[in-house]
Amino acid sequence: MEIICLKWGDKFSHEHVNRLYKMVKKNFDHEFNFVCYTENSTLINKEIEIRRLNSEYDLEKWWWKLTLFEKPTDKPTMFLDLDVVIQHNITHYINYCKDNKICTIKAYWKPHAHNLKPVAPGYNMDLNSSVIIWKGDCTHVWNEFYDQCDYLMCKYQGIDSYLYFHHKNILEFFPRNEIYSRLHGMDEERMWWHGPKVPLFYDPLYSICIFNKWKMDKKWGGPGIEDDAYDGFEKYWND
Repeated sequence: MEIICLKWGDKFSHEHVNRLYKMVKKNFDHEFNFVCYTENSTLINKEIEIRRLNSEYDLEKWWWKLTLFEKPTDKPTMFLDLDVVIQHNITHYINYCKDNKICTIKAYWKPHAHNLKPVAPGYNMDLNSSVIIWKGDCTHVWNEFYDQCDYLMCKYQGIDSYLYFHHKNILEFFPRNEIYSRLHGMDEERMWWHGPKVPLFYDPLYSICIFNKWKMDKKWGGPGIEDDAYDGFEKYWND
């Protein structure tokens, strides 16, 4: 099993990488190789394998995630965003891995998304790629994107929209009782623009909590993920 994260720019630090690695070690029972794709490996735990991001690609922000599909993989591969928190054992996630399929998160907190008329491409979809698992040949996901990357980066607000509208035929989704959103919960439709009075969710029964970082930024009226959104979660990565 290979477990992967990405760190580019200054959005996340080495501390986020090391913290995620500690949570995986605590919650994955089989042998695994932990890999960080980055352009800056300073202070990252020496047990973590470093792979350099390809500097030839002129990509923005989260679009780097699509480079993970540049080559086929013959082993189950799991990607985790650096702002997720692993609350319980995730060894069984390997069972969600299917050949030439991408298994990711269905945003059940947006139950009516597929019926909405989009204000802009990408708003009417219910996919979140904070956690992905796959195996086999998904290189067409990267190749199609790279052939028209400038156009697609302008058309969509992120890779979730690209995957949803261009590769729906290879998508699988984790069961709804596995992953929840710190901001949205699971079954409640609480969109981010409701403002700072929307409570943050915590449910210890789920195995993973995703933090939807940009939606929680103070400039958008959220509580500010760097302030108190992680309060109480320290137990999941502390020794």
